[in-house]
Amino acid sequence: MVMGNVSFLIDRCGQVKFLTDTGKYTVLIFDNRGMGWSDAPPGLYSTSQMAADALVLLDAVHFFNKIHLVGISMGGMISLEMVDAAPDRFASLTLTSTTAKRNMPTWAAISSLSKITFFYREPRDKLNAAMELVYPEAWLIQKPSDADKAVQYSTNREMAIANFIAHTRRSRLQTLRGNIGQTAACLRHSFSDERLSKIKTSGLPVMVITGTWDNLVRPTYSYHLKKHLDPRFELFEGSGHAIPEEQPERYNRILDEHFTQAAALVAASSNTAKL
Repeated sequence: MVMGNVSFLIDRCGQVKFLTDTGKYTVLIFDNRGMGWSDAPPGLYSTSQMAADALVLLDAVHFFNKIHLVGISMGGMISLEMVDAAPDRFASLTLTSTTAKRNMPTWAAISSLSKITFFYREPRDKLNAAMELVYPEAWLIQKPSDADKAVQYSTNREMAIANFIAHTRRSRLQTLRGNIGQTAACLRHSFSDERLSKIKTSGLPVMVITGTWDNLVRPTYSYHLKKHLDPRFELFEGSGHAIPEEQPERYNRILDEHFTQAAALVAASSNTAKL
């Protein structure tokens, strides 16, 4: 699973637990360069450079083929580059809240990002503004859907803030150098329609997921992917940029479905090749 900009590897703990509990998967999560426990070298990063990082890591842990690749936000941009560079290694591709093009957030998102960066001084003010940027207000004011979480927290906002604080205590906050590098990668990312068509014609099973409320990576970018990849397309009504946290039950279920269907295709192809 490839993380997004300013995302810790432990942000995906919910998906890791679900997938490993099925007994069918071994899950690899990692911090991209510029985040968490990974180094933050100077300079402007690129998604192709970060894809090369990830492929080296796959070699190091002996993940050589039949890999189900999941990319979220910037992680989806990196995942496209990974599949382009090493298409034979992957059994499926899942692209969540991401884009093939240079991403221009909505004006509301740009305004919020400016306030977080330049105007808000108190950490809690910054955190609340970030919550409102990533999650829909309707979700923030609801009680958590998980019964255990509903006992601990009165709203999803409380839960999301508590999760973020817990994650920062188990990792390292992103440095300015890392933030500049990763942001540059997002702003300069460009994956052509021709390269998308190459993925489509390869027959790799692809799933594209987006929320209708996403202010950071607008849903129109996912529709562009849908047009050129002919994927399984999953639309989450009312969800924002953090679909795995907002609707984990459905998100986890469709991941498992997609992986299972893709594995069956790989097995069928292998059997045909032996005949």
